[in-house]
Amino acid sequence: MVFFTFLYGRNCRWLAILVLWLGFAMVGWLPAQTNTINSQLSPTADETNAIPVAPIASLTPDTNAASAVEAPTSELTTNTAPSEPAVSAAPATSTPTVTPAPATMPKPGLATETRRLDILFFPALLSSLLALGSLGGFVLYQCGLTRAKNCGHTSTLLLVGVFIALIGYWAGGFAVQNGGIGDTHAALGETPATMTMDQSALDHELGLMLAGHHWGLMGNSGFFLITDDTAHNESTQVSISSSAFSRASIAVLFLVGVVFLVIVVAVALGGALERGRLLPMAVGAFLIGTILYPLLANWTWGGGWLAELGREFGLGHGFVDQGGAVVVHATAGTLALVIAMVLGPRYGRVGREKAYRSIPGHNMPFVVLGASLLLITFAAANTFACESPDEPEVAAVNTLLAAAGGLLISYLAAGWWRKSPEPAALCRGLLGGAVAVSGGSALIDPWAAFVIGAVAGLVVLGAMGWLDWRRIDDPTGASVVHGAAGIWGALAVGFFANGLAGNGYNGMEGPVRGLFFGGAWHQLAAQAIGAAVGFVAIFVLGFVCFGLIQKILGTRADLVDEVEGLDWSQTGALGYQPDVEPGSVNGSPADGGPADSGNASP
Repeated sequence: MVFFTFLYGRNCRWLAILVLWLGFAMVGWLPAQTNTINSQLSPTADETNAIPVAPIASLTPDTNAASAVEAPTSELTTNTAPSEPAVSAAPATSTPTVTPAPATMPKPGLATETRRLDILFFPALLSSLLALGSLGGFVLYQCGLTRAKNCGHTSTLLLVGVFIALIGYWAGGFAVQNGGIGDTHAALGETPATMTMDQSALDHELGLMLAGHHWGLMGNSGFFLITDDTAHNESTQVSISSSAFSRASIAVLFLVGVVFLVIVVAVALGGALERGRLLPMAVGAFLIGTILYPLLANWTWGGGWLAELGREFGLGHGFVDQGGAVVVHATAGTLALVIAMVLGPRYGRVGREKAYRSIPGHNMPFVVLGASLLLITFAAANTFACESPDEPEVAAVNTLLAAAGGLLISYLAAGWWRKSPEPAALCRGLLGGAVAVSGGSALIDPWAAFVIGAVAGLVVLGAMGWLDWRRIDDPTGASVVHGAAGIWGALAVGFFANGLAGNGYNGMEGPVRGLFFGGAWHQLAAQAIGAAVGFVAIFVLGFVCFGLIQKILGTRADLVDEVEGLDWSQTGALGYQPDVEPGSVNGSPADGGPADSGNASP
């Protein structure tokens, strides 16, 4: 409450009280919801009797030994090698009766469907909150790093871009990313009864067969979240896409994709701040949500060819990217780099004799607050990306340690070079460490997470210097914090994976093991291929898309508008609006502005 009062004034004390009340309510609700989910995970006696887990014979005690075991014993001995002794009858007091299980699993009952839907409720709600929270964090962070005359434009650009991209993801991006994920589960021998989420309705993956290997390229089902209602599963004999559990599973998968999509779009549009026009950037955001982000996500998470590097070519577990170091962050950073190169530097950034001038942001508290919110979002996303129930806690701890390592290196380096630590540089190191560890936050030891974050801090500092040397104007450093640190994070998995987690990842047996923990070079090779392919593919496709937008619509604002600020020319409102008396004209500075008393009515 003190923070809100200090930041916004005494008139917002009721807002502070409301936020505190909601916080305490969530603290009380989340444990209760978790306990409810844990209780639902334990099947009832009726469900256990009605739905066998697997077609395995069940043993029930019986006091009638001789007659009960005779027939089943003959079945057991027919499947036994000739050298093994036959099963003989045991004393009547300890002999079980062998009851063969049914050949096919019966249709799940309503109680089981309801219980599985309840388990999905909490992840779906969490994903939605993460998406909205990350958007707010990006607005604060990027507004703080820009000048006050462009804050309204920055906020509107992020808001419009994210939700336009959401429309594109709903229309086609989700299908491109996950349209063939059901084929992958079927190839691994999984069924809806054994999967955590039923994704069998998404069963169309477009690919090629080259040199005897399968190359999955993109999904082709689930456009507008519509699936084939005639698809059936042989083991359950129920319509998969018409069942409530299947629809809920696809909805959860969509919400998880939206969380990462918000990060990609917000980071990418950071390269256009203070000079990019709103309409062309909105078109670019639609393309990001439709094809640019979903394509690489399909190759890595949707059963595409990067995920199959292990099964098809023997390269470890294939490309491992748990929390999206490359799929999300490097993709976003690469697109921010492309946009910054297409637009060119801001007016005044390059002085005489190509001297590079600094343009500081206007609100460092906003930067720190936004970075803190983003750190929470990245940590939560890393935990939610875990597949094993014992991994989320490790992922959360490692994310915080990596962020601390990145901030420490940035603090020491900034103090050594500039004699004083800049808040913007510290926040870049903090977020760079969290980004780097997202490649395998649950696959490494805590000390390794700290080392990865510290190296990421050095990578961020070096990459920022490279941007200045190349005269590339990235106002927020998004291409460095997410691009360079994300690529390093993907490579770090090939070095620091401890061999204690990741069993079954990408359909490969055994845990993920890096080079420093006794693993061979195969996993590191898969990581290097994934990082290189991700950067090159997104860079080329991004340049094609935004180059066409530049030619057709024009991406940069007029010089006069850029000098005066893009708030009024692009949005028709000021980010920081002075107090205006009733009846006065709320015009642009060229029209006299709100402070012009000559425009006031009598």
